[in-house]
Formats: sequence, C-alpha cells, structure tokens
Amino acid sequence: MSRVITWGKTKAGMIVWISVVLTLIMPWVIKFAGGSVAFRVGFLFILVNMAWAIIIGRWLRNGQLPWWYSLVLPVLFAVMVVWRFARYDYFFVVIYWVLTLLARAKD
Repeated sequence: MSRVITWGKTKAGMIVWISVVLTLIMPWVIKFAGGSVAFRVGFLFILVNMAWAIIIGRWLRNGQLPWWYSLVLPVLFAVMVVWRFARYDYFFVVIYWVLTLLARAKD
C-alpha cells in the first residue's frame, strides 16, 4: 500500500489520479449538485479539463515522462462518454490529446 501512495505522489501518479477525479467523479458531482449540462460542458469539460490537459503536457516535458501518459485523460474521458454522455463529447477526447501534445512540444 505504501508503494501506491508513494507512486501517487509522483507526477505520473498525480496525472492518473487527478484525471480519474476530473473525468469519472466530477461530472457526477456536478450532476447531483444540480449543475446544468451547459455548466458541466462549459466549466468542467472546457475550462478545467483543457487546463488539466495543458498541465499534463508541461509535466510530461519537464518530468521526462513517457508519451503514453498523454493518453490518460483522453482515454478516461472516452470511457465516461461511452458510459454516460452524448456523442458530441467525443470531440473533447481529440482536443484534450492535441492540447497535451502541444503543451509537451512547446519550448
């Protein structure tokens, strides 16, 4: 158990854990708190998740992490879209991945 906690404190672990919270837990929290679909899409999907995708890209570049960590957020979000959301949300999967790769490549 201590190995999992230690790994969770690394940038790689934080990418996974925060992505899980933002993609699998926060949409349900917003729904049960009475947030509208427009609020969820506008605030969580556009502002928060896109900012997180850029942060992931910077962490990948600065921490010398493997490229496949750039797929964590988009894949988790795609799973949630399959399970719960409308089909147009698949566009966010591509947007998150492109933002992560652009932030990783920027000097």
